[in-house]
Amino acid sequence: MTAQRVLILASDAKRMDNMVRVPSLKGVHFSILSDWKSGVEALQKENFSVIVARKFSKEQATDAYVVALLALAPKTSMILILGEKEGPSVLEALKGGVSEILFEESLADTLVPCVEKYLFSGYGLLRRMSLDELFDFCIPVITSTDMGLLATTILEKFREALGASFGILFRGGEKGGGPYAILASLGFADDIVPTGFLRRFGEALATPGPGPTVIHADTLNATESGGADFLEENRILLSVPFELTPGSRVYAMLGLRGTPDAEVLNSPLLNFFQRQARLALINAERSAQAQSLIYIDDLTKLYNGRYLNVVLDREMKRSERYRNFFCVLFMDIDFFKRVNDAHGHLVGSRVLVEVGEVLRACVRDSDTVVRYGGDEFVVLLVETNADEAMIVAERMRKMIEAEPFVKEEGLGIRLTISIGIAAFPEHATTKQTLLNLADQAMYRGKESTRNVVYLAHAQNVP
Repeated sequence: MTAQRVLILASDAKRMDNMVRVPSLKGVHFSILSDWKSGVEALQKENFSVIVARKFSKEQATDAYVVALLALAPKTSMILILGEKEGPSVLEALKGGVSEILFEESLADTLVPCVEKYLFSGYGLLRRMSLDELFDFCIPVITSTDMGLLATTILEKFREALGASFGILFRGGEKGGGPYAILASLGFADDIVPTGFLRRFGEALATPGPGPTVIHADTLNATESGGADFLEENRILLSVPFELTPGSRVYAMLGLRGTPDAEVLNSPLLNFFQRQARLALINAERSAQAQSLIYIDDLTKLYNGRYLNVVLDREMKRSERYRNFFCVLFMDIDFFKRVNDAHGHLVGSRVLVEVGEVLRACVRDSDTVVRYGGDEFVVLLVETNADEAMIVAERMRKMIEAEPFVKEEGLGIRLTISIGIAAFPEHATTKQTLLNLADQAMYRGKESTRNVVYLAHAQNVP
């Protein structure tokens, strides 16, 4: 996460600098400035999470000073230091829009807790905001219908509002339980970490209530806590649920350094944003469902050739990034024309559906089964090498050979398939070459005995 930034603007800025150099503010970037001109230049160049300021002279009008600062940073929380508790300055500061007032006599005890409160506990959400500001904050979310982009944007906006160090947006299983599907993650050093995080904490984070829930990491059971060492100072987990449809929930999990209280969790911005994010997630899900229809084969309800191009592109990118490998199985039903000639096309269609069901039962949920066209099928096996793919292909071949098809109508048709295998990157490093090699390996089987599995010939892969 990018370090949060605090501007301290006061004539005795160096003294205040010593006050904030404490372990609890580790990782926070402070700009310590002692004159008005430098403060103006800093605010014009940078965005700050919090401004801590003191007037440069007693004669300066408090409300004018506050207004002038907030004009340069209208969306920033401002902590003003005053010398006296009584007098018009307090009212003037509040009138000007200051977030909080601290007094000189207690500054040594109050400055650090106050800064922490605004950086780590979401108190910046409590400042007075216009409807335009609320709407502007939500625009990046309500204008997105792409689920991937939307999920990341939601986490970014939560981080902006609450100062979260990391976050995961994930979909809960049926009735809120696991397994969980990660839609986006933010602030983790390794993309693999969020999966392990959910494996340990998912059940505790998929909260049943309608609103945000604060979870202290120390309250998780001993086994889970033992796996949470990387939380370090971020010992607060905030779970924000989004009910999309009955039984379908998405959760935003955020790691925080401070504990937001009820006033923060019920703030207008957080509540408004939660409602808008929920509507955006519903729209994105509907859009994804509509989009998926173009990738589904009408007959078998498996994926179609269009989706094969998408998933191959995705797996190649993943493989380049993580040095993974995968295999493509190209297969064709032997003598399928005889089924149509003997029993008609309706029975032939039923056979294709049942063959697809057998193939689907042979692979993992993470693998992809495609009806490529006619009686041809393609299976993509993720994180599978050539030897492992041979085992899966043989299992498919034997199950097809042993299955009596359309037996419910008393036919019990017997079939066999021929399968060709090509491995990435062992046999090819481009999508089309990979498919061609698997197809060629399959046709070697069709031209020999049929009912056989062939591995592609290795090419000169760079």
